[in-house]
Amino acid sequence: MKALKKLAVIVLILSVILAGCSSKAKDGDTASTGKNGKQIELKYWVPFSGSDGKYMEEMVKEFNNSQDEIKVEFMNNNWDDYYTTLKTSLVSNSAPDIAVSHISHLSELIPTKKIEPLDELASDAGLDWSTYADNQENAVIFDGKHYAIPLDTHAVIMFYNKKYLKDAGLLNEDGSIKMNQGADGFTAMLKILKKELPNDVSPLIIGSNNVFTFWIWDALLNQQGVTYLEDGKANLTSPESKEAMNLLKTWLDEDLMPADIGDNSYDIFKTQKAAITFTGVWATGNFETEESLDFAAVPFPQLFGQPAAWGDSHTLIVPKQDDREKEVAAVKFADWLAENGVMWAKAGHVPSKPSVIESEEYQEMPYRADYASVMDIVKYMPDTPKLGAINDAILESLVKVNYGQATVDEGLEEAQIKVNELLSK
Repeated sequence: MKALKKLAVIVLILSVILAGCSSKAKDGDTASTGKNGKQIELKYWVPFSGSDGKYMEEMVKEFNNSQDEIKVEFMNNNWDDYYTTLKTSLVSNSAPDIAVSHISHLSELIPTKKIEPLDELASDAGLDWSTYADNQENAVIFDGKHYAIPLDTHAVIMFYNKKYLKDAGLLNEDGSIKMNQGADGFTAMLKILKKELPNDVSPLIIGSNNVFTFWIWDALLNQQGVTYLEDGKANLTSPESKEAMNLLKTWLDEDLMPADIGDNSYDIFKTQKAAITFTGVWATGNFETEESLDFAAVPFPQLFGQPAAWGDSHTLIVPKQDDREKEVAAVKFADWLAENGVMWAKAGHVPSKPSVIESEEYQEMPYRADYASVMDIVKYMPDTPKLGAINDAILESLVKVNYGQATVDEGLEEAQIKVNELLSK
């Protein structure tokens, strides 16, 4: 009898110990979910130098707390040399387990042959491609294979000061801009603003000597059904290209927007020294911190034959490695990020899953739902590993036009020559 009592005590003690161990595992200290009985650990690289980084870091924390199968280590890298570092890590087999890549950089990363095509991994991870928006999904397909998982769309859109436009009689009852259609209608609206606004307020503000000039010219080009690279050659001297650049030059020449403002367009609009600005969705969070600024945010306006806007997307890529379990886990994590895109939308970006955009939580967010449809009209830049150098060469010539150092024809001809030289190397 005593022996049985002792045995019962021992069993009780062991059950308490085991229960404690089980509790610790639930807390994530010794989670046993991988094939080897350990939590799967992923190294995750991002290039977010602004407030985006804080939002993404919070998402990683939320993911880690939401389950105990996968633990993600977040590393925010310097934007200036991010792609050089990432490409070097790929070719030297020292890459992270998952990393952010813009769609515009996939063409230079895929040729390393160090990025996994994702179709089989997606199947194993339970990722359903049909849950992603068509425009964004199609942009990550190369040679019939998915090479990245779309996270968002970030595009140039239009912000306008509702008070200034209302005072000038340029707002409809629903708050939309009252103007005739097309480039002429938009320019006429700017001229009305110029007459009605205080002398120290500009009708329009655009970075006339930075990348915004290139992005807006590119959007206007696409609205005319043309791209700046055709069949592997530069297509910069087309009538459509000249039309787009002439419109930008008109706004400058007629003092409808100021020249040489550098990167100050954000602050100029935020401090209410401009009525309208074309800038990225990522400015939304910045503008809404100014309580006195009554503004609207809508997709980039259609000024030519078809709707189009410049844009890019953050995507998630999975570098190749021998551990398939890690690769599947990386895809699961990427899909979780997209599925929880409302958190990422706080940074202004448009989520890549329509179900997220249609959710009540997203629709109740200020401003975001008003421009979400821009994801359908974004025209991604041409696929070429030389895209960065090509865009820099074009921008340099466009800025010369804005400064009056070259005519529209001369600037575009110069860009044509430079781009064809880059493509021939």
